[in-house]
Amino acid sequence: MRTSRSRRSKRAIAVGTLATAMATPALLTASPNAHATVTSSPAHTIQLKACGDRGSNNNVTIYTYCDGNGYQVWAEFRHTDVVDGHLDVWGPNLSRRSSPNGYWPAGTDTQRWRARGTGTVCAEGWSRVAGQWRSVGLPCVVIS
Repeated sequence: MRTSRSRRSKRAIAVGTLATAMATPALLTASPNAHATVTSSPAHTIQLKACGDRGSNNNVTIYTYCDGNGYQVWAEFRHTDVVDGHLDVWGPNLSRRSSPNGYWPAGTDTQRWRARGTGTVCAEGWSRVAGQWRSVGLPCVVIS
């Protein structure tokens, strides 16, 4: 099978571009406390590009990151353990999602939820004390 000269040239350019990209460090920095990393190969760890800033309010922190297929969002109770509680997360094209009720140590991330879109993403933390639910933080960030 013969390959035309222009197809071979395009293939050579693509291979050269790929070789240059692989030789260049591929670290995109995010917030200093970013929890998201993707391993592209055993030799390279890439942090995902931030869609919006992380946000904190009272005892809740929300994180958002782009990954080329939309955004990912997750949350955590940031500085005190919650004995009986859960976190709710919602945003553009993402209906309200809730983590399981129960014990949440500070700094333990919820699962990541995926969606596409731009706009405001929020997380609200809930703690049940003496049978009553109360909000313990409602941070929001803008995904652009």
